[in-house]
Amino acid sequence: MNESGYPSKIFLEIVEKIKQLIDENHLGPGDKIPSERELSDRLKVGRSSVREALRSLELLGLIETKRGEGTYICDFRNHRLVEILGAFVLQSHQARTDLENTIQLIETGAIADLIRRGKKIPAERWEAEEAIDQRLFFDWLIKNTDNRLLLKIWRILTEYAPYYHRPERRTDKAVFLQLLSCVNDGDEAAAVSVYKNKINKCHTAVGK
Repeated sequence: MNESGYPSKIFLEIVEKIKQLIDENHLGPGDKIPSERELSDRLKVGRSSVREALRSLELLGLIETKRGEGTYICDFRNHRLVEILGAFVLQSHQARTDLENTIQLIETGAIADLIRRGKKIPAERWEAEEAIDQRLFFDWLIKNTDNRLLLKIWRILTEYAPYYHRPERRTDKAVFLQLLSCVNDGDEAAAVSVYKNKINKCHTAVGK
């Protein structure tokens, strides 16, 4: 930190480099990251600066150091900021409505993105299912956009959506297969119509 109390440029650069290293190595929750010494050598910065960056990431709940074992990436669902979101931000009716609307925007946005890029998605993954878990389906669908940030945001938000955490969320597979058919046909209007009139109606009703 500098005298103003804000993070210094070098500090932010180190945090960004650590993030890039994690992304480039496709590391996820539970994976071990390089040691303080290794990071210092690879990033060509002082160990004290690396130590400060790691300490800040640990305070945020993004990484965890286990004595004698090393430093590991934490599950984002246990992130302290997520706890704050649930405890304070989502207490009002308007906040819950905004949450639902934001999730719907992400899901329809993912549908539109797949169609506009002409990406074909095989339906075999779901054909053997009698009923489909909506959260698993949209997790898979959004993952197909290859937008990791969008997927992470959606996963965090759905932790607090009531309709994603009840037994009734399983829906007849025909509806989802119809949606996939529209996506693969490149028919955005039809895909969004299936989502709004069949899928979204189901899980919004469950959430009330």
